[in-house]
Amino acid sequence: MSNITQIAKRAKVSRTTVSRVLNHHSYVNAEKREAVLKAIKELNYVPNLNAINLSRGKTNVIGIIVHKINHPYFSDLIERIGKEFDKHNYSLLVHQSNNDPKKELEFFNMLKYKMIDGLILGSSVSPTSVIDELSYFGKIVSCEYSKSNKIAKVYANHESSIKMAVDHLRDQGHQEIGLCIGSPQSGVGTTRKKSFFNLQKEYHLNWRDDWYFEERYTIEDGVEVAKEIIGQPSRPTAMVVGSDHVATGIIYEAKKQGIKIPEELAIIGFGNQPISKIVELTSINPMIEAGETAANLLYSMIQNQDVPFNNTIELELIKRKST
Repeated sequence: MSNITQIAKRAKVSRTTVSRVLNHHSYVNAEKREAVLKAIKELNYVPNLNAINLSRGKTNVIGIIVHKINHPYFSDLIERIGKEFDKHNYSLLVHQSNNDPKKELEFFNMLKYKMIDGLILGSSVSPTSVIDELSYFGKIVSCEYSKSNKIAKVYANHESSIKMAVDHLRDQGHQEIGLCIGSPQSGVGTTRKKSFFNLQKEYHLNWRDDWYFEERYTIEDGVEVAKEIIGQPSRPTAMVVGSDHVATGIIYEAKKQGIKIPEELAIIGFGNQPISKIVELTSINPMIEAGETAANLLYSMIQNQDVPFNNTIELELIKRKST
């Protein structure tokens, strides 16, 4: 592999001149510039981007960590973040953690060792102490609530969303309400679970432990949840579900087995994803887009601009035929 010294020798110029040509400095005479460019072509020279980035102090790469890349929410989040950073000529480096703290720590080293210019936490199960320590090494924005006061956050008020869902179902006369969430360790899952059971006690709702489901993410997961519910001797009359896709799976299987929606089983999802309109699913809708907001926050931070560290997404209930 060729290097600057070999180029300088072939072009019969100094290493400094080669460096100036590579960095597009204007004060190199045309004859020497042509000699250097010719030598670069003959030697098939390829610049060491790591060395260049180190000297520049930036990589133009943003890291994103998510639970699962193929989850509809996270794939949409990644796409929207990418569109915003495309405007600034940044690339994305996406890491799928599968909610494994060890995998998260491995990726966090990318920020620590300056291999990325900033980090967006689409989802994280790492403790606050780890995030606080990581913030010392670079700019971080979280797309879910975090107790850390050292990073910027853009998040939906999931306590409010759960209350919105439960209150709507109670208004429909339901007292037997189940809960289905994704990861109980994530910021979103922790808040939803805690908020739901606080309301369950406050409202004196009827409860059975087998009405609670976690680690459910896909339509297929929803199908399995429906099968479990239908097989129970005492079923909930309504379900609060943390994902529109899981809720869709529940609706599909329930209808397949002759359960009337919403008369025998009412369903509320979250996200107001396009699929919710197709299956007439009542859903909690975030009124601004987290990906775009997170991207703009992080870019401003990289430019050393002051940004608000707590950014709450307002929510609204979109009522459809599933409740």
